[in-house]
Amino acid sequence: MTKDIWFYEPFDADGYLSNFADFPITFEHQEWQTSEHCYQASKFTDKAIINQIQKATTPKETFELSRKYSAQIRGDWFDIRYQRMLDIVSAKFTQHTRLAYYLVATEERIIKEHSHKDDYWGDGGDGHGKNCLGKILMQVREELKQTARFSLLRYSESTKLPTQFGQFKMHGFYEPNTGQEHVVLSFGNWKQDEAVLLRIHSECLTGDAFSSLRCDCGAQLQFAMKKIADNGSGLLIYLRQEGRGIGLLNKIKAYNLQDKGADTVEANVLLGFESDQRSYFFCKGIFEFFNINTVNVMTNNPLKLQALDEIGINVNQRIPLNDGHNSHNKHYLTTKKNKMGHILTIEDI
Repeated sequence: MTKDIWFYEPFDADGYLSNFADFPITFEHQEWQTSEHCYQASKFTDKAIINQIQKATTPKETFELSRKYSAQIRGDWFDIRYQRMLDIVSAKFTQHTRLAYYLVATEERIIKEHSHKDDYWGDGGDGHGKNCLGKILMQVREELKQTARFSLLRYSESTKLPTQFGQFKMHGFYEPNTGQEHVVLSFGNWKQDEAVLLRIHSECLTGDAFSSLRCDCGAQLQFAMKKIADNGSGLLIYLRQEGRGIGLLNKIKAYNLQDKGADTVEANVLLGFESDQRSYFFCKGIFEFFNINTVNVMTNNPLKLQALDEIGINVNQRIPLNDGHNSHNKHYLTTKKNKMGHILTIEDI
C-alpha cells in the first residue's frame, strides 16, 4: 500500500505543500511573500490590517496578526474561506511550475496536513480532523493532471548520481500516454536567465554501454558529461529514443542491413521508418521544470536546433561535437552529414 503524505513544517521533505513555504505568489494583482500571507490577509477588509499582514516578515507573524485583529475578521469569512484557500493554493501551484510537477508526482496518494493544532485545515494530529487543506491540494492535483502540460510529460523523482566526472543529480520523467521513461542529469546551479550548457542525447545502448565503434554516441555522451562538470553547471537530457526512435531490436535489424551495404538512412527506410523518428516536443516540460529559457547546446544535429526553437528555447550558442570519429563509423558519419544535414567536420581516418 502506498504511504500517505504527511506535511506540516515548510522545511520537511514535503514542505513545499505548506502555506508557510517560501514561494511568493501574485494574487488579485498583489504580491505576497507566501500563500499564508495572502490567506491571512483575506480575512479582513480593513486596508490598514491587510497592509500590515502583507508587510509581515514571516508567515508566523501573519498568523499572529490575524489573531490580534480577530474581532475585525469579515462576517462572511467562514462561508468563503474554503474557496479562498482553494484559489490561493491553485495560484501557488500554477505560478511555480516545478511545484506543480512535484504535486502531480504524488499521483493518487492521500495528502494530509498533519497538525495537532488544527482539525479543520489539518488532520488534528490523530486523524479526526477534516484535513481541508489536504483535500484542496488533492483537488488542485487532479485539475493539474487534466492540463496539456501534464498530458505530455510528468516528473517522477530525483536522486544523487556520483560519476567519474563529479556528482550529478538524476531526475526521472515519463510520458503518461506511452509510459516511455526519460532521464535528466543536472549539475550545479545557474542563474534564471543564464545560457545553460545543454546536451540532448538519445539513448544508444550499443554506443553508450557497449562502447560500439559503429557510431559516435558513446564518445559524445562522455564528452558532454565532462564538459558540463568542467563548466560547473549544465543539463543532460537523456531520451529513451533508441535508434533515432525505431527501438533497439529494429536498430539491430538496421545494423544487419548496413552490414549488407545499406547506409544508416537507407536501412531505416527499408524497415518502413523515416530516417529520424524522434520527437522533442515533450522536452518543453523539462525546460519548464528547470526554469531554462536560453541554452548553449552541444549538438551537430540541425533538427535539435529546430526543435528547441519550436518549443521556445533560445539557442545562444551551438557547441560542435567531434569526438568518437574512427574508421568503423566514417561512412555512417558521412551519411549523416550528406543526407541528414549534420554539421560535421570529418577528417581522414
